[in-house]
Amino acid sequence: MRIFLATCGSRGDVQPMFALCLALQSSGHDVMLAGPPEKEAWAKKLGCPYIRLGKDVTAFIDNLEDAVSLKAGIQFISFVYGEIKTQFEILPELVKNADLIIGSSLVFALSSVAEAKSIPYRYIAFTPQMLPSRAHPFPGVQFQRLPRWCNKLSWDLAKTGDKFCLTMIVNKGRKKLGLNSIKNAWEHILGENTIIAADRQIAKVPFDYKINNTQTGYMHLELPKKNLPELDNFINAGSAPVFAGFGSMPKTDQARNIPLLVEAARIVKKRIIIAKFWEGFSKFSNDDDVFFIQKYPHLKLFSKMSVVIHHGGAGTTATCAICGVPQIIVPHILDQFYHGRQIYLSNLGAKPIWRSRLSVEKLVYALKDCLYNDTIQKTTKTAADSIDREKNLSLAVRSLTA
Repeated sequence: MRIFLATCGSRGDVQPMFALCLALQSSGHDVMLAGPPEKEAWAKKLGCPYIRLGKDVTAFIDNLEDAVSLKAGIQFISFVYGEIKTQFEILPELVKNADLIIGSSLVFALSSVAEAKSIPYRYIAFTPQMLPSRAHPFPGVQFQRLPRWCNKLSWDLAKTGDKFCLTMIVNKGRKKLGLNSIKNAWEHILGENTIIAADRQIAKVPFDYKINNTQTGYMHLELPKKNLPELDNFINAGSAPVFAGFGSMPKTDQARNIPLLVEAARIVKKRIIIAKFWEGFSKFSNDDDVFFIQKYPHLKLFSKMSVVIHHGGAGTTATCAICGVPQIIVPHILDQFYHGRQIYLSNLGAKPIWRSRLSVEKLVYALKDCLYNDTIQKTTKTAADSIDREKNLSLAVRSLTA
């Protein structure tokens, strides 16, 4: 079967699609993945057939000063609309020979292109929050403890707003393809039998979502361990360290977090490893209890940590769960707030701390909760034992190609 896959977003949006693409390829299918141009070299290294689609997402994120601002929100919406326009222009030619089309993340034109070409289409969501429900709010809403009627209202308001935003943009593209207008772009993008690539141990498909779907579990990409003796020596020099990293969030904001992270770790008498996504040194670079790393495979690292502090992206959240390590989520945007709440409710970590409210005191409290709460310690180990990443990928492949 000739399968065309497409994704748009940061590393967390691309990495699981690499895993799926390679699994489909191993099953004998002819695959091609379209994604952000800056990920092309990585794809070639993995042996994943890849074609560029849209603009450099990483460069866009790196140029943001603060992810949690009105200005950043407007810039993000503008960027996405530009990507949708590009997708409508480029995708029709790319998919013409495909037997199956699979979309994820911000590839919002693909469902319409599939319709125009009469090619079967499936969408992959990396979190159940993508599904309209009374169980959780629309992803743009940060508050996760709202009553069910408020959650429903948030989706209703988003649906109304989309008539003049996402749905309007999609319908402009559909018109050029000779397709009729649609009333709800989001329902059309999710399509029939959506794949929910998220672990049930973290969050299940909501009770009131009646459209056919398949929850496979998260799709992990197996990466080789990097040879870094300095890191091994640091880890082995004492008790398990704390890890802190905020994924693809703006670099300048990440750099501002360092003093706070180091101070909190020192108060609980823990050494700390910090993911470094910027160039140059830090004033802590030569400290014995602080270690900086860049682009080190999380699956190879997290199981050696005592606690992981992160932004709440779907991939990092799932990796913490499969590695059996308690997590503290510091949500910045969108579904990160949902993941923070779900981790807390599932006893897989401490109560989330919003980025706008992050402080040494709150972080110390959360660290102590993760380190000394027996329920969290036991639940994380039980959850890790019950997640089978090979089974997750196999189920995804079967569900898509059956």
